Amino acid sequence: MLLKSCRCGKLIPQSMKMCEECERRQQSRYVVYNNTRRDQRAAEFYLSREWRALRPVIMSVYEYVDIYALYVLHELKTLEESDPIHHIVELEEDWEQRLNPLNLIPLKHETHSTITALYKQSNASMRETQKRLRSLIEHHFKEAGGYKKVLSDAFLVTPPLLFGENSPRKIQQTGDCRRGVRM
Repeated sequence: MLLKSCRCGKLIPQSMKMCEECERRQQSRYVVYNNTRRDQRAAEFYLSREWRALRPVIMSVYEYVDIYALYVLHELKTLEESDPIHHIVELEEDWEQRLNPLNLIPLKHETHSTITALYKQSNASMRETQKRLRSLIEHHFKEAGGYKKVLSDAFLVTPPLLFGENSPRKIQQTGDCRRGVRM
């Protein structure tokens, strides 16, 4: 059996990510983060039935590929179930977009850290990064008939078209703001 070193230094089988002790510590780290740093409403959302149902669908729509890494870094990075799904418009900015498939993009942890750093640089950097993420999504699904077609084929309900740089919603001049229109 081939062995490798865990982050703590213990030898573990190569098929394992980390030893059981580090695994427990890792899980408790997220619990501590959720209880101390994350907004309580956001913490509850990430445990909700709706999020747990949508998350694997979004991963499969992207075929477990980090498209930011693919098109920007020119690296093919395959996603794992533990990798995050990024909200292009963050929950704190627009709570209504939390389950909007047009607002979600799965990323590797490293890529998510890069994007988070870009968001934190300035509001202009965040808007530019959001714009770039949306253009990557459009480019990625162009040959498949567009993102709306892919979502429709995955039986996801899609909201109206994009509006402006910073919001995936289109609020019509008439005040008619129907959400969740089946494509």
